[in-house]
Amino acid sequence: MKGFAAPFLGVIFTVLLIGSVQSVSADHLEPSKGIFKDENDVNLIPAKDSKYFTHLQVLVRDAQGQLLSIVESSYGFVIPHEITDHFFDTLKGKREIITIDSIKYEKLQFTGTVNTKSFMPRDSDTTFFGAWRIQHCGEFVGHGNGCIPVFTTNTSHVSITEKDIITNQWTIFKIID
Repeated sequence: MKGFAAPFLGVIFTVLLIGSVQSVSADHLEPSKGIFKDENDVNLIPAKDSKYFTHLQVLVRDAQGQLLSIVESSYGFVIPHEITDHFFDTLKGKREIITIDSIKYEKLQFTGTVNTKSFMPRDSDTTFFGAWRIQHCGEFVGHGNGCIPVFTTNTSHVSITEKDIITNQWTIFKIID
């Protein structure tokens, strides 16, 4: 398990790492909701309790391009902080304004390919994975340099090998005031 933890924490979705470096104060010391709930943990809430809605489709193909599996999730988590809005605004992808049930949304779609080698334990050719994140990396005052999962979702676990190709198709909706 130890061999799996280092790659797992070190390179979770560096391919999907998008955003600018931003310094953020140690807001877990403040009384309001912030980025961090304590010194080590990010403050995440269900996306359904925020102005965001996420959908993720994960496609796994072998080295020859043959489809191995598809999993989806529409249940995710976000950080209840203005950094989420800033991060959303800087993400690159296809944007459009849509209306669903009389509610106006900004819809963002983008696709990223994941480096499966970053998930592989040192002593195995295969592993299972189901925790997907879009991270923001930067310097966080009181926390040092690091990456935080601004948008995260869990799917059913997928079996992957080092040569598999994982494509994540994210759709994020933001309610427009």
